[in-house]
Amino acid sequence: MATFNPRRFAQPDTLKTIKPERLVAFLTPYADFLARHEISMSGNGGAPVDYERLATVLMNRELDAPQELLEALYLVHEMATEDGMDRLLEAAKEQNVILEQDPESSPADVAIQVFLTNREFLERQHANTFIFKARSFLYYCGHDDWQGEFALPGEKTLKAMEKDMDDWFEEKRRGRGSRVFVFEQGRKVNLVIRHGMPFKREGSIQDGKSGSVYYRPECHDVLVYDKNLNELCIKAGSKGEREMYLLQVGRHLFGNDVHFPGDEKYTLKPLLTDGADSLACDDVEGINWIVLRELAIHRGGKHSETEVRKAKDLFGAFEERNHTLHLKLRLSMAKFEVKFSESRKTRTVTIRPSNQAMYSRDDDSLLVEQWMTRRGFILSNQQEEEMGDAEPEAIVVGL
Repeated sequence: MATFNPRRFAQPDTLKTIKPERLVAFLTPYADFLARHEISMSGNGGAPVDYERLATVLMNRELDAPQELLEALYLVHEMATEDGMDRLLEAAKEQNVILEQDPESSPADVAIQVFLTNREFLERQHANTFIFKARSFLYYCGHDDWQGEFALPGEKTLKAMEKDMDDWFEEKRRGRGSRVFVFEQGRKVNLVIRHGMPFKREGSIQDGKSGSVYYRPECHDVLVYDKNLNELCIKAGSKGEREMYLLQVGRHLFGNDVHFPGDEKYTLKPLLTDGADSLACDDVEGINWIVLRELAIHRGGKHSETEVRKAKDLFGAFEERNHTLHLKLRLSMAKFEVKFSESRKTRTVTIRPSNQAMYSRDDDSLLVEQWMTRRGFILSNQQEEEMGDAEPEAIVVGL
């Protein structure tokens, strides 16, 4: 069951923004449950609903509410925002989903109308929102020997993938019932995996007595496959989940369990070997300048010490104070400030070797990766082999 917090949706003022007849249609399948709690769903001709009583019942998580009702409420309240309404209306127009033309519809009204018209469409649009929320990914390069052409998975392939994922989720106490939603956006294919999390138990008060509520939260993981780079980016909660996704995507979409072997992608070595010259971006159209703002240096020891240096311009600060870096430093994180030509404001990019990148906006990755490739922050297979014991001559010393 999804984690449903009804406070935004189940408010009398919010409920009143929904047309009474539409609200009645939405709640009628659960009329028996509501009747047990003194709410009638007759709705004759759009007659007013007892909003106060309805809100009280929906807010009470200790009642024996049907799981289907809670899941329906979760979907609707997640999309009952201005941004959600805009996304639903735009997608409905693109995909010829016919909705009532009502200029007075509220966000909750639109979400419920879409739910009643095409629930699967609403579920897909809800899953799609998690693509835009994801900002931090781990990157995995595909197998070099693969020369095929990527094809979008069909329904049979997705069902087989969901079944194998369910086997893993069930073994890890996350339950079954996962869903894979596929969205193609140019060179990128987004996979949103909806699945359960381990059960949670929370304390509650029912009829003046202490008790507990036991439920399974819902989670959405995001995977992005870049067809041009043959690369998979993963936003997921645990190392085990990421390893499972690498295996399942390789198996079902490429016919090879180790299509994504988990090789390293990023290195911060250019900051040590090239200094401020590693930030040069004149050859990347769309980026005006890049500044190093923050650096984490792993010192190790029994306390696993990490030293963090911050400045508006770290290389400028180093030069001013005659501080320098040396090649044997172990850099565990670097944060860059990037000025894009199309934006008035700067945005940040954070790199954590060997596979993690965090962007202020997902679209930033296209230009930033051009810069990183040209400056050597992105490893080629040849570079990975050469990085073993090779020690380039230091241009800076100190720190």
